Amino acid sequence: MKKYTSKLNFRDYGVLIGFVVLCIAISIATPAFLSKQNVLNLLRQSSIIGIISAGMTFVIISGNFDISVGAVAALSGVIVMRLATTGTNLFLAIAAAIAVCAIIGLVNGIMVAKINVPSLIATMAMVTIVRGILLMITGGYPITQTIPILDSLGNGYFLGIPMPVIVFILVVIVSYIVLTQTKFGRHVYSVGGNQDASKLNGINVDNQKIKVFIINAVLAAIAGLVLTGRLGTASPVAGDSYDMDAIASVVIGGTSVSGGSGSVLKTIIGVLLMSVINNSFNLLGIDIFFQYIFKGLIILIAVGFDSYSKKKLA
Repeated sequence: MKKYTSKLNFRDYGVLIGFVVLCIAISIATPAFLSKQNVLNLLRQSSIIGIISAGMTFVIISGNFDISVGAVAALSGVIVMRLATTGTNLFLAIAAAIAVCAIIGLVNGIMVAKINVPSLIATMAMVTIVRGILLMITGGYPITQTIPILDSLGNGYFLGIPMPVIVFILVVIVSYIVLTQTKFGRHVYSVGGNQDASKLNGINVDNQKIKVFIINAVLAAIAGLVLTGRLGTASPVAGDSYDMDAIASVVIGGTSVSGGSGSVLKTIIGVLLMSVINNSFNLLGIDIFFQYIFKGLIILIAVGFDSYSKKKLA
């Protein structure tokens, strides 16, 4: 059974050093990078992807993937906005959105754990289903509604800190405690490391898989609420590419794609690195298709490095 460790290895330091060097290089290339407005914008963007990445860390540690989180985040915002326009109590609307997203996570988990559908295939199908539901609810048009509480969640401050950043920090703290200080967290690492050994140790592998997909969907729903509050609108196409950004952030942060090892704290480094790359490309006026190519290369390099390292240890 693989055990969690909080010690940083060379790979962790390498990512951290790369992040610092990148920030220095970008600040030299474009002074606007270190402006207060840009830094605050960068932190807000990092927070939304970071919340999703925290949930993705659970899933990848368990040895699976979930590419439906972007669509789930969009659905969360659309449900709240649609219910709000009908006069539904906001807190009931939020509860309904989170509950629906949790059910989606439950379905993903059952498909993977009970029916043995590969996680990529199961969640890919769920993306199509959810996007279809989004188009059905919205008619293909964004829903705009001024909701003070959501606006404060997406654009407000507390003690000078943007609210999305505070939500992200709280999510990271809770996720870290769950993964490192609870029996459930230890079981997640065990399942990702060796399912057969986990079963022999009396762990209900199927239940652990289902739970991580539910956690991931709920955190995606929370991220969707923050995103909706920040934009003041809910779009049926919101969250596009968030799944790849989250997976890239988690893998770059050192979580093994084969499962069994990783840390939500290390995921933060990956989140910040990906956000800085996106932000710098925008500031430098680099075309968006180069951004996609660069992100894809980063994922390939990170996954390749992880696979190669495991092959050498085998």
